[in-house]
Amino acid sequence: MKPMSSSQKKKIIQQLNEQFGISKLPYLFLQFGKEKIRIYSGNLAKEDLNNLDKNTRIENMGLYFARVQPDGIRLTIDGIQLVKDQITKNVMEINDEQAKQWFKGNDLDIQADSAFKILKNDNEFIGCGKSTGDRITNFVPKERRIKG
Repeated sequence: MKPMSSSQKKKIIQQLNEQFGISKLPYLFLQFGKEKIRIYSGNLAKEDLNNLDKNTRIENMGLYFARVQPDGIRLTIDGIQLVKDQITKNVMEINDEQAKQWFKGNDLDIQADSAFKILKNDNEFIGCGKSTGDRITNFVPKERRIKG
């Protein structure tokens, strides 16, 4: 775990703004590994978190918000729900049958420009997938998928 500097956070927010229109995140950003970003809104300061991490092995803290990948930032389902009022770009409306397939963990055969897309069904944001041009790759974790 490593609290991100304000310049690192600013860079992430700038990329989120370019990708999805998200411009405000009043949370402390924590980096886990090279890619995972968790956000924290508790009472501990950065220094306290650093001391805590040095003295104990912290597996998780805060909300898993996003994963930084070479081709963009992929928001988690929980991260989308946190910022859904700000999302204005790269939103893709899908129908009920496509949503059902998405919740089962299936990729969707939809043509769109290559980018991360926030999927929306009946005015509800339901996930973030990566468009390859011909399909949207599903990242719904196995434990959150609908069976059947």
